[in-house]
Amino acid sequence: MSTGSMTKRHLVELLSLEEHEAESLDKYLTSLEAMDSNKVMESIQCHLCDIQIVVTKDRSKMEAVFRDQESSRVLHLQCDSCKKSVALRAGGKWWPLQESLHCGDSYRSSFKEVATFGERLLLHVLNRIIFKEVEHDSGTPALFLPIPADEQAKLIWCNGEVVGFYTLKPRGKLYQGAFGESYAMPIVDLMFIRKKFRQQGYGAKVIEDLAFMFPNQNFGFSHPVSPSLYIVLLRYLQMHPEMHDHIWVTTYTGDEGHRQNIWLLLRHLVRKKGNLILA
Repeated sequence: MSTGSMTKRHLVELLSLEEHEAESLDKYLTSLEAMDSNKVMESIQCHLCDIQIVVTKDRSKMEAVFRDQESSRVLHLQCDSCKKSVALRAGGKWWPLQESLHCGDSYRSSFKEVATFGERLLLHVLNRIIFKEVEHDSGTPALFLPIPADEQAKLIWCNGEVVGFYTLKPRGKLYQGAFGESYAMPIVDLMFIRKKFRQQGYGAKVIEDLAFMFPNQNFGFSHPVSPSLYIVLLRYLQMHPEMHDHIWVTTYTGDEGHRQNIWLLLRHLVRKKGNLILA
């Protein structure tokens, strides 16, 4: 007896690097180049331009998944019109961008630590496509580089759709490029909330998640901190005076001389300006 249709698979459920690397992307690109022009070509709809983009070698751009592993690569399919990526090729198939932002559990609403290769791919989509190409604000002070393969990170979910992510440098981890120096506290290095989910309290939830993981401990946010996050931090600290001494904005390792207490910083700015307009 039939149990119903086959469950649809999602990008985040691609569990292993081995499954992804079963297809040689170089050979796939060669096959595209050699394909008969009379053959019906695969196409994917651009979610921004609402046009069909035919898959060709010229439109397929190779991208590294991780900052420190050039061998782990994916393809981005780019739209001729808007020049944005519309799909990601991994595990032997193309994943349309909007579909890749969902999982198979429509009730998933939580913070989930990144553990599988599929979750790393979704982190790549959020960081290198959604933030960098689609939702990047000209006023944002930094571009997000590829994330290292061993970076501690969490994905934020709401009803089976990914909201955003943050990455964390744990206390004691060696600072890249420094001899023998390590992070003095847990430090949020990158944080991104998709535009459709902003103004819904997710910034405060990130702070609450950190406070839960590190009770009565210091933690920091890597400089520069966006004006909107400073406002969220001020509101949180006004409601939680017990956290005044524990949250910092940091540079380098966050050790003495490389950190500033956020409560004291914001209180000074409010007294000086009469508000918290930080632009």
